[in-house]
Amino acid sequence: MIKSLSNAILVKIRARYAKRLTREDYSNLVSCNKVSDVASYLKNKPIYSESLLRLNDKEIHRGPLESALIQCFFEDLSILAKYDLAFSKKIFKYILTKFEIQQIGKFLVFLKSGNLKKFECLYSSFLESGSKILFKEFNNAKTYGDLLKSLAKSDYYSILKSNESDNKIFDINKIETGLYNYLFGIIFESVSKFNAKIREKTKKFLYDCADVANVIRAARSKKFYNSENEYISDIMFQFGDYKFTKFDLLSYSKFSNFDFINSEIKSIKDLERFSKIMKFNWCKKNIRYSNISEIVGFSYVSLKEIEISNVVNVIEGVRYNLSKEIIEQMLVV
Repeated sequence: MIKSLSNAILVKIRARYAKRLTREDYSNLVSCNKVSDVASYLKNKPIYSESLLRLNDKEIHRGPLESALIQCFFEDLSILAKYDLAFSKKIFKYILTKFEIQQIGKFLVFLKSGNLKKFECLYSSFLESGSKILFKEFNNAKTYGDLLKSLAKSDYYSILKSNESDNKIFDINKIETGLYNYLFGIIFESVSKFNAKIREKTKKFLYDCADVANVIRAARSKKFYNSENEYISDIMFQFGDYKFTKFDLLSYSKFSNFDFINSEIKSIKDLERFSKIMKFNWCKKNIRYSNISEIVGFSYVSLKEIEISNVVNVIEGVRYNLSKEIIEQMLVV
């Protein structure tokens, strides 16, 4: 019975993946003249239509659009849950955790800049039902202490509490490190349950992703803040049996010290794009060839994240009248 459920999930995920945006879709999207045109185009795509049709014409701008796109994630999960509830719970936890971490980070940036009036966490009732964050209190928070109260029942509370400081003195990098270590830990725990051959192969890719993320963090700290290696060591992602030890070899223009990084990469911007492309290609391969439901599931989620990021970049590009060529350079396809 377990095998048949797993096979059903694989078939369903691949069917959903087949409805993804194509190169032709992206070409049409970047040719739109207005954000409302982007929304109208997406409303005609089956995988986005239901969520976007709920929007009225006054809501056709980045915030509500992005919220509607995220809602598509959870609608996908509700469909997958019919085939394997335990599997869907794992994927839901990953998506929910990443969304919550991103919103906490966004709040801290606004708090530090003194611009909290512009902060808003857009969330669905479906998302709220599975979260331990008190979202209404979170949206009304004015101080670091208010933030802690809204997180009191969540796993994030201890991370934020240990970094508690005055409203504008806290270290966002250190808080972010703790939050993403928690997220990486969720993935690592799932990977650790695979059989030995698949586990080692998947861990290798997970570690490469973490290495790239750490190289980017180290490079930014060196270039923009002239940080010492001791501080950089403190903000490196670390989880399970993974530990980043290469920061002392790094100068921001010499990424070729890392054997998995293309030697043609010369800048942080190049490296950030390389990271997305590396993940994109690995996940596409998994969707097509892997028979492990967790790997296929996490790969599908990652590809959806990239697709939503692409759509948001198109929306922003069209909104600010960027050329078609510039917008296309922002996409990973």
